Amino acid sequence: MPARLAPVVEALLADPVLLYTTGAAALLLVVSLSSGVGRRDFLALSRPRILLRVLGAVAVAFLLQVSDALWGASLPETAAAVLPGLHRLPLYLVALAYGPATGVVVGLLFAGFHAGGGLPGWPEAVLTLELAVLGWLAIYPSPRDTRLAGPLDALLAYALAWSTAGLALLAATRGEVTLDLVVAEHAAVLPGVVASAALLVLVGPRAYRAAFPGSRIYPPTVRRRRAAAGPAPALAWRASLAGDADALLVAARDPRRGLTLGALAHDAALLDDRLPSRRGRVERDLAPFPDDEAPFSRGERPRRLDPRRLPEELTRPAGR
Repeated sequence: MPARLAPVVEALLADPVLLYTTGAAALLLVVSLSSGVGRRDFLALSRPRILLRVLGAVAVAFLLQVSDALWGASLPETAAAVLPGLHRLPLYLVALAYGPATGVVVGLLFAGFHAGGGLPGWPEAVLTLELAVLGWLAIYPSPRDTRLAGPLDALLAYALAWSTAGLALLAATRGEVTLDLVVAEHAAVLPGVVASAALLVLVGPRAYRAAFPGSRIYPPTVRRRRAAAGPAPALAWRASLAGDADALLVAARDPRRGLTLGALAHDAALLDDRLPSRRGRVERDLAPFPDDEAPFSRGERPRRLDPRRLPEELTRPAGR
């Protein structure tokens, strides 16, 4: 075992809470990333337009956090309470749109702005896990199908990430996990998280399709269109009747009604000639009846043999 990993292993074995929460967080990360990598959701970042939108979301999140640090104290009480966690909103949108791998990339980019201190970027590392779990939950139910999927996925991802990795971070930094410490840890950020989830209701499925195209976790459905080559063969003969007033009435019908027996009978009465038959009539030549035979003559009735009287039946004359 490397010498650098020995203190980490000893700390995990010494604290069961730290061990279990770290294991649960690692399991969440593996499951989320495997679901995204299996769908190759990271390939969406190969398109320049999508990459620019992802970088723009990270920049907006960073500006919101800078605004909280600079002007949070001078804002009204409600805005000052919501702003500390409001930077999650653009990050949530990207993770919901493009999946867990993109959520990890966004979380790592955002964590890069907070490197420094005793534990550089560890709260942002938990945020990265939160975005990965959010991208995994966005596979189903998808916000591209229903409007309420985004807020529900966001709140559930926050609860899963901070109840595993968040508790592990709290146990590593404070040495213990109590209810008072948990409430104090989330008191400043929770209003902004709830506000971000509430604002996600305003982003419907059409907005995701328009603003975040090219998703790999939710491929677009191909709509079948009718070929514009010409009318259907069964209704093509109606085009030749355009010069007649009655024919115009027939041609102006809604094509979605289809070909029914009533429409066929009505349209057939407007034609001058009869509709051609699918198969021609075949006349069969019958052989003439023989003259030497009567038309209604009956032949000789065959005689049945009785097995019980077989010797007597065999010796009896045929006329009897």
